[in-house]
Amino acid sequence: MKTRNKAFIGSGIFLFLTLIVGYGLVIGSPWGDRGGKFGPPFAGRGFHSGFHQKEIAEFILWRMDKTAQKLNLTAEQKTKYEELKSNITSRMSTGFEERRQLRARFHEEMNKENPDVQGLVDTAKTRINDFSGFLSKNLDLLADFYDTLNADQRRLLNTEIRERMAAHNHS
Repeated sequence: MKTRNKAFIGSGIFLFLTLIVGYGLVIGSPWGDRGGKFGPPFAGRGFHSGFHQKEIAEFILWRMDKTAQKLNLTAEQKTKYEELKSNITSRMSTGFEERRQLRARFHEEMNKENPDVQGLVDTAKTRINDFSGFLSKNLDLLADFYDTLNADQRRLLNTEIRERMAAHNHS
C-alpha cells in the first residue's frame, strides 16, 4: 500500500476516533452532570445547564450527512454510509439512557454503607468491553466505506479532515 493511501486511511480513522471521543466527552462530565459545578445556585437563572444529548446526536449526524452529501455518493457508497450511520445512530439512541442508568446505579451503590465495589467494577468493565466492540465494528465499517470511495472523493474527505484537524490543533 502506498504511503499516500496509508495517510488517507489514517486520517479517516483519526476523524472517526475523534468523533467517537467527542461523543464520549459529551455524554461524560461536566456536560452530562446536571448537579455539578454549575448546579442549583445557577439553575433557572439564565445559565445553560449543559449540552442536550439529543441535540448533540443530531448535530453529529447532521455533520456526517453534510460531508457525505459533498461526496456525491454512488448507490453502493450510500449503502455503506447508511450502514455506518445506522450503527452510530442506534448506539446514540441507547447510549444516553444507558449512561444515565449506570450513573444512577453507581450513585445508589456508593451511598450504601457497604457498597458492592466489585459489582461496580464488573459493570464498568462490561460497559468498556461493549464500547470497545462498538468502536471496533465502526472502524471496520469506516474502512469498508472508505474503500468504496474514488480518488476524488477520498481527496475531498481527507481535505475536510485536515481542515478540522488544523482548526483544533493548538500546538
